[in-house]
Amino acid sequence: MHFLHLSILFGLAASAVTRQEHRCIEPATRVEWRDLEPELQQSYIDAVLCLKTKPSRLGFNTSLYDDFPYVHQKYNKIIHGIAGFLPWHRYFGQVYEDALRECGYKGVATYWDWTLDVMKFAESPVMSPTLGFGYDGSDSRTETLSTGQKIRCVDSGPFSELRPSYIAINPTTTIQEEHCLFRSLSDGNTANSRISAENYNATSIEIVQSEKTFETYRPMLEGGPHGIIHSSLGGEMNPTTSPNEPLFFLHHAQIDRLWWKWQQESPSTREFEYSGLAAQINSTELIPAHLDDMLLMGGLAEDLRVQDVMTTNGRLCYVY
Repeated sequence: MHFLHLSILFGLAASAVTRQEHRCIEPATRVEWRDLEPELQQSYIDAVLCLKTKPSRLGFNTSLYDDFPYVHQKYNKIIHGIAGFLPWHRYFGQVYEDALRECGYKGVATYWDWTLDVMKFAESPVMSPTLGFGYDGSDSRTETLSTGQKIRCVDSGPFSELRPSYIAINPTTTIQEEHCLFRSLSDGNTANSRISAENYNATSIEIVQSEKTFETYRPMLEGGPHGIIHSSLGGEMNPTTSPNEPLFFLHHAQIDRLWWKWQQESPSTREFEYSGLAAQINSTELIPAHLDDMLLMGGLAEDLRVQDVMTTNGRLCYVY
């Protein structure tokens, strides 16, 4: 019994030492896009374009830029609609930020607070044709995919000539087909999209943030504002290859920010609060999620455990 007691104490101590090894001293503070200095906005844009010039880490004849939508689609069923949605995308965003740094970006990761742009996407600095991501797809510049789908190409801003290599034709199938970056915006300004705007305004976010447990909070955040912004941007944001869209990462940084704020309301309980299912599987085999579950990156980066990214004040080392 005495030996067992010592073993338990040793295990707890070892766990504490491991966590201390990853605790950061000076966390980076992520900022909203419009608060990023103009030279850093340009540096960010340049770094995103640079990813298209870097070879694939996965050994394909595409680019590092294209690795991100490929991996996102590959793991679709274990990163959406289940407990791992938030930690997986938190880590995925960090991997992307690290890749931008390899392309010379010196600033912090940035997010898009779309509650500031409800029903006025066109006026948002995020949609600027100069120091932004361009606006909607064009009615006069279109392409037709091999599937027969007609897409409206973004023809303003620094990504007007960007040509992603992959497109998901259904939730489980991706084909390699170079195409223009395309969007089909619906910001809530028209009658048939007004209901969408009501799901990502400040009032609706307050309702989501008031959820008391992770098990109820995650589906509210994922199925509400997260999904609404995907559908409101349309285009590349609809298929499971949605990281084709450069705004994907600003959007998911905002989702991560909301989760971080929710965790900070009660960090002693919420920083490692994690529950739900581990994968989208048939109802006869329900696998509960655990902090030791792996966040798979498919060769894009090191696979980590969920618990490694539940707090941003460890190896990730950032705050909002």
